[in-house]
Amino acid sequence: MLFDLRSGKRRRVVQVVFGFLAFIFFISFVGFGIGSDVSGGIFDAIGLGGSDSGDDVESTYEQQIDEAEKQLDEDPKDEKALTDVARYRYLAGQENLSFDEESGVATLTEEARSEWNLALDSWEQLLKLDPKQVDPQVAGQMVCAYVPPLPICQVQAPADSLDLAGAAATQRLLAEQDETSGAYAQLAAFLFFDGDAKGGQAAVQEALASAEPNQRERLQKELDKLEQDAAEYVKAQQAASGAGGGEEADPQIQNPFGGLGTDTGALPQTAP
Repeated sequence: MLFDLRSGKRRRVVQVVFGFLAFIFFISFVGFGIGSDVSGGIFDAIGLGGSDSGDDVESTYEQQIDEAEKQLDEDPKDEKALTDVARYRYLAGQENLSFDEESGVATLTEEARSEWNLALDSWEQLLKLDPKQVDPQVAGQMVCAYVPPLPICQVQAPADSLDLAGAAATQRLLAEQDETSGAYAQLAAFLFFDGDAKGGQAAVQEALASAEPNQRERLQKELDKLEQDAAEYVKAQQAASGAGGGEEADPQIQNPFGGLGTDTGALPQTAP
């Protein structure tokens, strides 16, 4: 979504709240250990190791995509084929990111966004089939496709490329499969910042129930702070949407996550 920020005062408020959003997502991944305590979590999904690169990789992805799509022509409800299309479209999009080797920053390009949209189309078709389980690696990739600027995803992208509701739906599946406090805490973050306070509170309770007893007090405080900051974000977003005038939003505001999490010097790559 794009934010129509007419008032300079509102723009400053939203810019500050976007800072909260970036910080909270950073805390939710690092502080809660999202993916680190779950085999097949988001860290595993996008990986920190290098992958093959070059024309051979691209042609491999094309071949795998073609094979999966042919299978779907025969059976549109083939869950494995839908998963494979999502996986390899995501990887094809990753290969099309604009990557600055000096800064370690990747930027979402039209080509990458196009591939990721196709990946998400296939993923959402899969979810309509109500699968009993989903591949956690591919689910993690889809979370990055929904919200590229997450610190662990390390991709700069404009605000209109973010889909918190889509990310929440996928994160819910991961949380229900893994049942870890970190997975539920990340779900709470997506829901709170998408304006679903009731759903976020339910996820908080699941996170607390899944946490070790000696960690619950700290986790409760962090989640309370997360809920407060999300409420400020939602309030500022609503105020910005209702503002009048003709002033355009600053590009910096359109990218709420800025460069957070991109100072590691390398873009996470995922091998098939």
